[in-house]
Formats: sequence, C-alpha cells, structure tokens
Amino acid sequence: MAEQTRIPFEERRAKENLAFLVVKFLKAYVAYERIHAAFRERGTVGLLEPVRELEESLAFDLKEIAHGLFRARAAVAAPAPKPTPKPKPAARVSRRMFRELKASIEMRAIDSYIGTGYHLLAILKESLYQLRHYVPAQDVEKSEVAAIEEAARRAHYTFSPEEARELEHLRSLAALSRKLGAETEAMSRRMVARCRDLFQGTAQVILSHLEGAAENEVLVQNLLQNRALLEQVYGRGAAERIFSELCRGRDVAGTTGYERAQSYVRKHCGNTDGLTEVRAGGGAAPGPAA
Repeated sequence: MAEQTRIPFEERRAKENLAFLVVKFLKAYVAYERIHAAFRERGTVGLLEPVRELEESLAFDLKEIAHGLFRARAAVAAPAPKPTPKPKPAARVSRRMFRELKASIEMRAIDSYIGTGYHLLAILKESLYQLRHYVPAQDVEKSEVAAIEEAARRAHYTFSPEEARELEHLRSLAALSRKLGAETEAMSRRMVARCRDLFQGTAQVILSHLEGAAENEVLVQNLLQNRALLEQVYGRGAAERIFSELCRGRDVAGTTGYERAQSYVRKHCGNTDGLTEVRAGGGAAPGPAA
C-alpha cells in the first residue's frame, strides 16, 4: 500500500503543476520537431495549421503553468521571520542554499524561456498567415500592373500625364509588395530557427531541473507514464539515465533506474494507474504514454 505523506494542498498542487509542465513541454517539443522537419522538406508551405495548433494549445498551456509556478515560488521567496535556528554546519547550510538558489534560477529561466517561446510562436504564426493570405494577392497586383504596361506597349498607347503618375504609383505599390513579401518570408524562416533554438535550450534547462526534483513523486510518476517522450526529446537511453538520477540513494527495490522509479512511485503515490509491470529479467513491458 502506498505510503503517501500528507502534504499541504499548495505544495501538492505545485508538484502536480511541475509534472504537467514537464510532460506538456515534452509533447510540445516533439510537435515542433515535426514542424521543423516539414520546414526543411518543403519550406514554409503548409506550416500555418500545425504552428497555430501548437501555439493555441500546448504552448499557451505551458505559458500559463510556468507563470503560475514562478509566481508561487516568488510568493514564498520571502517568508515571515522565524525564530533564529540553532547553528548548523557551514557545509550543510551551503549545500542547501546552493540547491535552493539553483532551483530558483532554473525555474525563473524556464518561465522566461517558455514565455518567450510562446511569443515567438505567435510571431511565426502571424508571418505564416501573411504568407498565405497577403503575398498571393500581392503577386496578383504585380501581374496586373505588368499586364497594363504590356497591353499599352502592344497597342502603342501613350499614357496621359495623369495616367503616367497613376501607373508610377501602382509600380511603387507593387515594389513595396515585393519587399514586404520577401521580408515576411525571411521573418518566417528566422522564427522557425529561433523557435527551435529556444525549444532545445528549454529542454536542457528542464533536464537540469529534473535532477533536483527527486522529492516530487508526482513528477516521477508522470515521467514513467511518458518515458517514450523522454527518449524522443533527450535521445535513446535518456529515460533510464533520468530515472537512475532521480532514485539515486533511495531505499526502494529494483536494479535499474526504471525499476527503482516504479517502486518509488508505488510506495509514495496512491494512484498508480498507467504504470506498467516490470518483466521477469528486468525488462520493462511497453505501456501507453499519457
């Protein structure tokens, strides 16, 4: 039977939100990798729908969860004064302070990276929208101006001064349209690259943060249920390495990181639905990802 520790509601909610954030980010990362692969294959054509779906669903949820987690941490950053504790060994205090400082900086970075990523995706979505809806119309305008000039040349038609001024105005608009279209295409390509860089940077910060989240049994459970995503984002064998780090030094059964993580979750979580059994011989039976 699970040995659940009674913890305050807000602390439990913070654990759940961090778990949700990590899993949603892994899903968003995989989704963006598909977008990037499509971009490398055919450029910006056909990217609007998947970018819009990612920006309006997973990316938006990530932004909201990250902001909530960061605000919650900021609210408890300056607790009410407490009685002066007994002196502790300097090394122990230093390790604790370093661990808390590391977690705080990483959480701030995650919040900043995810928020920036959401806004970059929004810019990319708008650029792709312009490429689909405005640039084709601008191409039609350019061809219409060219058609007028060609028809006049064939008919040996001489424009009046007023018509010549209007035609010059149309030429300038066509030139501006060409410039805007080229700039929009270039902007889209830059945003595709910047978004990917930011996803990769965020993935590394989250990976580092996981190393200090060993007390979050909800996170460990969610990672077990979504270990295929860990492999997709961090490479083959990443799940085992992460579970080994999270369960290092714990008094739980199992020889592999995966087995120890299962034992840890079964010991500390009441709801273990979705966990797969460990096969005889140490192999893990495949299970569905959440």
